Order: sequence, then structure tokens, then C-alpha cells
Amino acid sequence: MHASSRRAAAVTAAALVTTVLAGCASAVVGIAEPGAAPPTTTTTPRAVAAKDSNAENARVVTSEAGAALMAKLRAADLCLALDPEPMKKFGEPVTTYMGPGLPGCKIRSGNPGTEVPTHRFEISPSVYTVFDRQKDQEVEVAGHKIYQPTKPGLEGTCSVRLPIEDSGFAFTISGYKSKGAWPEACEDAKAYTGAIARKLLAIPARTTPPTGKSLLGKDPCAAQQQFLGEFAGWSPSPVIRNHPYGCRIALTKPGDAYSYTLNVFFQYNVEQEVTADTPAVTIAGLSGIRLNKPFMDLPESCAVTLNYRPSEPKGTNTGHLISVELNPTQLNPRLGQKAPPQSLKPCEVVDKIATTVVGNLG
Repeated sequence: MHASSRRAAAVTAAALVTTVLAGCASAVVGIAEPGAAPPTTTTTPRAVAAKDSNAENARVVTSEAGAALMAKLRAADLCLALDPEPMKKFGEPVTTYMGPGLPGCKIRSGNPGTEVPTHRFEISPSVYTVFDRQKDQEVEVAGHKIYQPTKPGLEGTCSVRLPIEDSGFAFTISGYKSKGAWPEACEDAKAYTGAIARKLLAIPARTTPPTGKSLLGKDPCAAQQQFLGEFAGWSPSPVIRNHPYGCRIALTKPGDAYSYTLNVFFQYNVEQEVTADTPAVTIAGLSGIRLNKPFMDLPESCAVTLNYRPSEPKGTNTGHLISVELNPTQLNPRLGQKAPPQSLKPCEVVDKIATTVVGNLG
């Protein structure tokens, strides 16, 4: 992995973390005639749809049902739902292995590094609301509703989605060919999804404990009440869980010039590289990196990523990583004026919360 990719994994990817945004309305102002009623402000259908979509997304990621589903996915082993038989048409051997991320699983046919191209499917959960479904094409395969993109993606790839009932989440099944065209990618992805849908939607529980030091099955946000102890006087938002191994909390305080967003999440990735921009840190006995280099005149933010379990072999995307971020947002910024000082010291808070997360792992 390039150094830029390694540094980028120290902050929230998109992967990993969906932002709940407030909807915006577009106003159309009329011209008042003498004696006429004042001009009215209308909202465009697109703005209404965006506002409704954002509201539904917020409902899904803060609901008790969503949190319960994330817990069930942490306790699951999605590899148990995958079927090697349909993959044999692409070649053998057929191999299953973890990823993308801690909750995901991959299945691959063929041997990488040979002249013969390999085919693989990657299965992982993500937010997928009824509004997201409207952007895709619904098809039925093996009695299950599956959603495919209306526009073709990159050559040799295709992703389809299998909704997890009406939870607002879905399994994404992404197909990849190591080289060359794959015109049947979406048809093959749908067929494979149909073959595993019943077992996948049952969310099979892990039957054997993880080997060695592992973050599998552990909740990065189990100690959230202790996290909030670092924010005396601040009001937290409902906990946002859009991923089995992460959570986000927004914090506000009357009269403060800033609001803050706290992100805590676990990753399955390569160990992060120490550079001039990401210096080495040691927190609670774990090595890692810090990212808080100032950018222009923006207020200081802070993030750390700690190596809980080293990559095996070194340099591969198999490390178990702990990440904590605190990001400020200046309220009512004034153009040309320097940002006011923060009442919180982001790196002090991040280090304390990271210490709490590590201590809670046992």
C-alpha cells in the first residue's frame, strides 16, 4: 500500500463512516405585485427528497434496532454463509478469507500471481435505506430482492446489494476480476448473491473464537459513557452507528465557539506508517501514529491509530487497528478572522479516550 493510503487510513474513510447531514432547501422567490400577497418560498422536490433521505439515514444509524443489528454482525462470521461451489466455474482452488474490514468476508477462485485471472466476491454490510434503493434497479433472484446499479461501473467489477429486511442496512456483494474484461460481472454477482442470500440473511454466528489477539466481536464504543466523562458540560447527540465496528458522537455546549465530532472505530488494515506528518505515539502500551498537522487556518483536530495486532505478514492489510478522532467545527466563522482558541485540547482528549478503549478490551 502506498504511504498516502496508509496515512489516509488514520482518519475516517468513507468505508468506514457515513456522515449524517442536514438537508438544504432551494428557495424560489416571486415578485410582489401592488396589493398582492407577499411572495412565497417554495422548496424544490429535489431538496425535499434530500431532506427526507438525510432524516431516514439519521433514523437508521441512531435506532436501537440498528445498534442491535451491529452487535449481531460483530458476533457473526459471514464466511460461513459463502458457498464455494458456484465459484468453481471460474477456476480452482476456491479460498475464503477475512475482509473487507473486520465484519466482511471474501471468496476467491484461482491463484493470484499467475497468468490466469482470479475472480472474487467481497461481502460486507453498509447503510442502504429505502432512498438508496430508489437510485438502483430492483431485480428478484432466488426469491430475494436484489438491487443493482443502473449505470455500469469500472471494467471487471460490479456491486449489488441485498437488503437486510427493512433495517436500512444491506449486504454489499462486490465482484472483481484481477485482469481483463468481465462483461458478465453483474449477472454473475446477482447469481452468486442468490446462491448465498438465505444463509447470509440468517447472519451466521461465529462458531470458533478468533485466534490470537483480535478485535473481532469487540465493540469499540462499549465504554461510551466513560468517553462522555471527558466532555463535562457538553451535550451529546444520539450515538451514530453506521458500521459494526465504529460509532460517532456529536457534542455541543451553549456559548462555546465550536462543536465537536468524536469518532471511535476499529480497522482491519495495514499498520500505519510513521512519517513527518504522522509521528509515532505510544498509548496504553500500543504503538501507533498521530495525525494533527495544522491545515491552513483551520482549528486543530486530532486522530490516533494504534496497532492492536500487527499485520501478518508485515505490510499486508491484516492488522487490527484502533482509531480515535476528535474533529472541531467552528460555529459562525467570520471571513478573514482567525479562528478563536478551543476550550478543549483535542489531542489530550483523544489520548484519554484511546486509553479507555484499550483498557476496555481486557
